[in-house]
Amino acid sequence: MNARAMKHDRLGKALRILAIAAWTGIILFALLHRRDFTLDGILSYTPESPPLAFAVLMVLFALKSLTVVFYAGALYAAGGVLFPLPVAIAAGLCGTLVMALIPYFLARRLGAARADELRAKYPKLGEFERIRSRNGFAFVVVLRCVNVINFDIGSMYCGAVRQALPTFLAGSLAGKLVDIVMWSVMGATLDERDPVPFLIALAIDLTIALAVVLWVKKQNKEENDTL
Repeated sequence: MNARAMKHDRLGKALRILAIAAWTGIILFALLHRRDFTLDGILSYTPESPPLAFAVLMVLFALKSLTVVFYAGALYAAGGVLFPLPVAIAAGLCGTLVMALIPYFLARRLGAARADELRAKYPKLGEFERIRSRNGFAFVVVLRCVNVINFDIGSMYCGAVRQALPTFLAGSLAGKLVDIVMWSVMGATLDERDPVPFLIALAIDLTIALAVVLWVKKQNKEENDTL
C-alpha cells in the first residue's frame, strides 16, 4: 500500500470513529431529553423570529436523522404552527432533505458491509431490493411511503448501496410529500380544533401506502412467476 493510500485509509478510519462518536453522543442526548421531543417541547425551543425559527427547526431535523427513535411528524406539525401553510410545507421539504442526507453520507462512507448488516437486521429490505435493481426512483419512493422501514434506516441503506444522489433526493421528497402536507395541515389547524383537514390528509396517506404495498407485492409475484 503506497503512502497516499495509507493516508486515505487513516482518514477514512478517523472519519468513521468521529461519526460513531458524534452519533453516540447525539443518541445519548436525545434519549436523556426524549420527553422534550414533543410538539410542545419543540415549540418551546423555537424563537419568534421566522428565520431563526426555521434554522432551529433544521437543526432539530438534523438531530432526528441521527437518533432513529423519533418520528418526524412532530417536526412537520411544528412547522405548521410556526409558519403559514405554504412556508410550513417548504420547511418540511427542506427538513426532509436534511434528515435524509446525513444518514445517507454516513453510511456511504461505510459501504457494502453496512448494507449487508442492514439487510440482515431488516429482512423487509430484501423485498424492496428487486425494485431497486429495476427502478431506483421507485425504490426510494416505496421506502418512504411504506413505513415498515424507519426513514433513517432507509437513508442509511441507500447510502450504503450508493444509490444515485439525485434519485435518492427526488424519491425521498416524492415519497414524503403527503406526510409533510398532512402534518403541516395538522399544525396549522391546531387552534381551530377541526380534525377534518387532518383526517382527509391521513386518509390520502393511508390510501397511497396501501397502494404501494399492493404494487410491491404484485411486482414480487410477477418476478417469482417468471423464475
